[in-house]
Amino acid sequence: MSAVNATIDWVKTRINNIDIFDEHHREEAKTNPWYSLGPIFYMVWFIVMFTGCVLIMWYVPTKAQAFDSILHIQNGIPFGGLMRGMHKYGADAMIIAATMRMYRMFICADYKPGKEFNIAIALVALLLSMYSGLTGYLLIWNQRAFWATKVFATFPTYMDQFPVMGDFYQPLVKSIHMGWNTAEVLLGGGAAITQETITRFFSIHLAFSLIPLIFVELYFYKNAYKRVPLSWAKRTIITMMLVVVAIVLPAAQGKRSDPDVTPLPILSDWYFLGLYQMYKYLEPVVATEITIVLPLIVVGLPFMDVWLTGAEKDINKRPFIFWVVIMALVSWIVFSLLIIANIANIHTDPPYWRAFTYLTVNVGMGLQLWLMWQNKDAVQRAKQWKGALVIAIIGASQAFWGFVYYYMAKVEMFRGPMFQQWFYGIMRPFLPDADKLEAAMRKVQPTSTYFASTYKNDWQDWLKDNYVAKGGPEVQAAFNQILEHCKMTSPVDWLVNWIPTFTPDHPKYLGMVDYLVTNRWAYDYVVFVDRMNRSSNIETTTKGVFYPLDIPFWDWTWMIAGAVFMIVGAYMTYSFKSGSQASAKPAPAQPASAAT
Repeated sequence: MSAVNATIDWVKTRINNIDIFDEHHREEAKTNPWYSLGPIFYMVWFIVMFTGCVLIMWYVPTKAQAFDSILHIQNGIPFGGLMRGMHKYGADAMIIAATMRMYRMFICADYKPGKEFNIAIALVALLLSMYSGLTGYLLIWNQRAFWATKVFATFPTYMDQFPVMGDFYQPLVKSIHMGWNTAEVLLGGGAAITQETITRFFSIHLAFSLIPLIFVELYFYKNAYKRVPLSWAKRTIITMMLVVVAIVLPAAQGKRSDPDVTPLPILSDWYFLGLYQMYKYLEPVVATEITIVLPLIVVGLPFMDVWLTGAEKDINKRPFIFWVVIMALVSWIVFSLLIIANIANIHTDPPYWRAFTYLTVNVGMGLQLWLMWQNKDAVQRAKQWKGALVIAIIGASQAFWGFVYYYMAKVEMFRGPMFQQWFYGIMRPFLPDADKLEAAMRKVQPTSTYFASTYKNDWQDWLKDNYVAKGGPEVQAAFNQILEHCKMTSPVDWLVNWIPTFTPDHPKYLGMVDYLVTNRWAYDYVVFVDRMNRSSNIETTTKGVFYPLDIPFWDWTWMIAGAVFMIVGAYMTYSFKSGSQASAKPAPAQPASAAT
């Protein structure tokens, strides 16, 4: 029970320390303007809500009238252009303030002590601002917003290819269609931008702003906090800044949307530009996964920093966090500039930004370890074993992905197929006549054609239509041999019985062989083995490339760096831990002196 009580106390402490808009930093705000970002965000939020309510009186959320109603507001309503400009630039100001506040919290360690949840609160405020802006972006119904929304709304569909949860594997959660259903909720009309889309975006745009504002107001009311602790001079300056910008740079109207004409390049609003560039460089499934994982990493960083540096707030003594912040800021700015300039070479650029991403963080890891090692205080060194362990774990994670990437780059297989062929390799000793099964696969479909599109996500159906029907008796015999193998049993068939089948019309797998063949995992293994072992006669039909391929130099740097930090971090963990245990041992008793 003591552990349970300690956990409850730990959570309660952090809940009590929640700081939504810097309400616990009033004293710092008097001398440090960076601590006014929270109140500024909240004040601008009210301005955006007020101007939005004014715009609603004339805005018509329909395909036929949305663009014209914006024109009417801009040109026909007194101060309509001013209201629209303040609404648009106020939303931008919210995102800027929320972003700057996030960086300040990391640089100044405002999550210490016991305030780690504040990063999650700040991140939620930033994401709500961004997605409220995204939904409002479409409401203009101009050409740029229409096509940017169409592209963005397709991102969730890639979730259907996620490992285990996606539709890529025949019976796994097949009826849920997680990605497609998400896109359906957003768009309302499948992949098309329809009247349902603009209706839903209009309602979501209001909900993302209004509902959180109600909860924040209840929070301030319950705790009797002052909502906007800014002087009237500061409030006036902020408001006038929005007024001046709205007058000098009127909110853009653009051209009326045209579904038949695709603009190039397709650009979103400024705060999502970096994300669009990332989707140009990466496999869409991987980019979607990274988009989901990034917020989780941001939320986890404060806890990681506490393990690394304890209660220390001086940024000079927290180089790991400093270099992570530098990496994130530079990546966002550079990616945004690259997509504006329409620069993206997926064959030559990725090794450079992969190396920059990993090695920048590695610089922080190295400096953090150096500071730990330079500490001569025995008690402090003993406490630092947890921090060294964190560095070792990060290095191990980097080394693992370096190991995975090594083989991915060698054979040009994506992450999913790579893990699938490894699973098949683990199961292979338990499968009957695996050599004959793989030989039959090579006869039916040459491994050089691996990148051809799958057919209804069922490899067997695709083979019948594309190879067996066009091949001779030898190909037909090989295909029949594959089908016979699918009926064979193995000692690991019990694993297949654990796989849920949510689609009633899809039959249960006959066994592990049937599962591995139907989902193409067995074929992934065949492709991998052929490309790794026979470089002279395994050639792609489209590029004329022989395998295995060479690893780019810059990818070698971060792959090796991960292993180095894993080893050094593990050694320092052992060294500090040993010192901790040695210092904890009681000193040997001194023999009593002889009586004189």
